[in-house]
Amino acid sequence: DNAYTELEHTVYHVEVCQEKLFEALDMFSQFFIAPLMLKDAVDRELNIIESEFQLSKNSDECRLQQLLCHDCGLQGQDHDGKEKSGDIRKQHPFSSFSWGNIQSLKHIPEKNGIDMMKELRNFYNRYYYAQNMSLVVMGAYTLDELEKHVVQSFSQVPALPRVAVGVAIGDDEERNGMCHDTLDIQRENAGTWNVKVHTPIQDFGMPFGQEALGRICRIVPVKDRHTLSVTWQLPPQWEHWKSKPCDYIAHLLGHEAAGSLLSALKEKSWVNECYAGVGTGGYENASSHALFSLTLTISVEGVSHWTEILQYVYYYIGMIRHYCKRTDDRGERGLPIWIYEELRAIQQVSYEFADETDPIDFVEDMADRLTPYSCLPPERLLDGDDLL
Repeated sequence: DNAYTELEHTVYHVEVCQEKLFEALDMFSQFFIAPLMLKDAVDRELNIIESEFQLSKNSDECRLQQLLCHDCGLQGQDHDGKEKSGDIRKQHPFSSFSWGNIQSLKHIPEKNGIDMMKELRNFYNRYYYAQNMSLVVMGAYTLDELEKHVVQSFSQVPALPRVAVGVAIGDDEERNGMCHDTLDIQRENAGTWNVKVHTPIQDFGMPFGQEALGRICRIVPVKDRHTLSVTWQLPPQWEHWKSKPCDYIAHLLGHEAAGSLLSALKEKSWVNECYAGVGTGGYENASSHALFSLTLTISVEGVSHWTEILQYVYYYIGMIRHYCKRTDDRGERGLPIWIYEELRAIQQVSYEFADETDPIDFVEDMADRLTPYSCLPPERLLDGDDLL
């Protein structure tokens, strides 16, 4: 069993042998009904979190992510490091420390007089309820049998928060002015497939204002490699699951055939490979924004030509824009239809002939697709993220 947390949701997953599935379901459900939350267990988990942080802090990808989060937070400060008033982006959830460690979860709270065990229980009571959760179960039994045991095990999970929403909990929180209703999700038709949600992070808008764009960050990597990464922030892309415009643009930017951006840069021996698109993680693909990145692995020679590589990138983007506005001989605007058909065919073949997915990976993927802000209808949960 394990778990991971994204910007807006947490996924818990467990894998057991087939004959113990129903017994494990009953044990698993108790965490969402009546968990013990013992202090010694929390302390052990803190040490595990610290170990995972120590392993991840040397990841170039994680360091880049945290740099973006840090830059988002700097928007709320002036040149002297003082906070600006009225800048909502300084409070944007994206600007927070994206990894937990023993410093952020134990030492700092203790220094500020915060009882973390009490905070943990308050957080659980406010957000761990049925309407705020989705459940995916996979097993070699009939659907009727699976449903029967799921209902038996999870029917006691409360439908609504265990505490009143929008009310501060406890004397300490009233004294400190702490109230967690900034994370509450507004729902229409809750508990149905037609549910419509509005997440609090949407009210913040996109994480970066104009003053934070157009920046160049030079990062000393941990690994011995050179990369050039360009990131654009976009409006949230969940509702575009049918047309997938970002996949279309990524297909063009990441193409490797003759005449492509990569082929032109390879001819100069500046770039070895490139990939583009919106990441699948919660910080890159959220209900408030999407981050589209083009990452180029550049050669030693290419390092000294990075500005020229950027020129090629924007020349190529300019060419795409030109063709999008242009009208052909038949009076049709936009890029040739064969590009879209090529991408659709690639995705169709990849989906139909994909290797069999490991059950635990499949269940995790389905749980991610059931997040409140996902726009996939029930009949497209299996293929909606994969096909045009």
